[in-house]
Amino acid sequence: MPSSPKIKKEDMLQAALELVSKNGYAALNIKAVAGELGCSTAPISWQFGGMDGLREELIPFAEQYVEDKYYSRNENELATFEQRGKGTIDLALENPNLFRFLYTGERSQLLSTGFELQTNNQDAANMYQEMAELLGITPKQVMDFAMTMMVYTQGIGTLIASGIVRDTKENMYHMLHNTGMTYLKGLGVKDSTLCDLSGGDRSDESSSNG
Repeated sequence: MPSSPKIKKEDMLQAALELVSKNGYAALNIKAVAGELGCSTAPISWQFGGMDGLREELIPFAEQYVEDKYYSRNENELATFEQRGKGTIDLALENPNLFRFLYTGERSQLLSTGFELQTNNQDAANMYQEMAELLGITPKQVMDFAMTMMVYTQGIGTLIASGIVRDTKENMYHMLHNTGMTYLKGLGVKDSTLCDLSGGDRSDESSSNG
């Protein structure tokens, strides 16, 4: 049997992630990863069995990186949901190559992090229920709102990562916030409820402009 590689799998995935972030997915290959690590291609090929294996394991590794760096919980479910949208904008602005790798067709697997809309996911179901109770609307309305905002935010992120839209992070945040608030008001959510739930987000300054 071959001996265990001296370079850890996590280090190989980290090198692949950095390569994608710097040069885009098209630049990713085993030889390039080996160059980043200063080793031969043999341990990488042994660890992943080829490019398909490397790509397959890189996707969840990259998703977890994004989850840890760009997404965080907030003081309530609505604020947490908005923060995830802001994190998507941050990713598109700061790391467009990685955004494109994860979200714009440079991969074949379905997205497993970010906005979770799976009705059979208990955590997602609990989020919808908690948001519905906070907002005074139905879980179905919350799911429709979540889907709309996911499509809207991913659209903004794609335009940013493609270089089509250039604007400040603050303006993008305001666009995201104001669109979400307008949608929720259309569902009959009270202004006072929205103010109470979104006012604690220290990065949000749009409440004074709306």
